[in-house]
Amino acid sequence: MTFAEYTPEFGSFEVDDSIEGIIAAILLWIGMTILLLVSLVVLEAIFWVSFFILITMLYWVFFRALKLVFSKSSKTKGNLLSSINYAFLYTMLYSGWIYGIVFLSQLLH
Repeated sequence: MTFAEYTPEFGSFEVDDSIEGIIAAILLWIGMTILLLVSLVVLEAIFWVSFFILITMLYWVFFRALKLVFSKSSKTKGNLLSSINYAFLYTMLYSGWIYGIVFLSQLLH
């Protein structure tokens, strides 16, 4: 088995060197340029949506978790072990759901 057996057949588009061939080549060039621009716009939109979702997740993990950890400061004042336990618990909870989403997306993919 060779690599050529796995490649799809797109057919061929042959034109001669007449004025019709030149016009067809220009129209194909314009069509492919438009297709490329549309695909770049779609990929850019997907990138920015993914980027903002990631930023939102990180905001929620860091700032929300820090707020909850510091809200326990009155209970853990002077008790290092209790403080470390709260910090570890919130770190596992807030980081664990991100890993859970990634794991489930890989499982469902």
